[in-house]
Amino acid sequence: MTEYSTLMPADAVVALRSLPRRVTAALGVFDESTEARAHQLSRDGVSAVEVLLGAAATLAVLEKGLRDVTILDTPALHPAVTNRQLRSIEISTNEPTEAVLEQFSDRVGSTAALAESIKGHDWSRTGTVGDVSVSALDLLREAVAVGVDALAKVEKIIASLD
Repeated sequence: MTEYSTLMPADAVVALRSLPRRVTAALGVFDESTEARAHQLSRDGVSAVEVLLGAAATLAVLEKGLRDVTILDTPALHPAVTNRQLRSIEISTNEPTEAVLEQFSDRVGSTAALAESIKGHDWSRTGTVGDVSVSALDLLREAVAVGVDALAKVEKIIASLD
């Protein structure tokens, strides 16, 4: 499902927990200039703030899937957990960058906390998307991929605006 196929739960939690700090560093010190850059559209027509909101929304879907897999027997999961094209969330906002970063950080933190609560064989519990089986570990690895991808996009956008 992702390029993180060997990532183990403890390492995934560390990666998730590092994302808010890394995104904050990519955005730079919060001032009027940072605020303007974070909301400025890149050549691709998306801003850093929109990337973070989209990632937070995707993480919410993955977190719900992870929660469902850990408490239900073979739940049906949202198709977006395996199909990245269903994640293209059009989000435009005037929210302050710090508020968006807080939303992203909260979502990453809650996903990491949920992952920390899952033990042993529960990582092999599965849900389904159509006829495809998806494990709790697959969902966690995809959450890391979403977060890291958002970080890379934010870094690229900010660098392109300098």
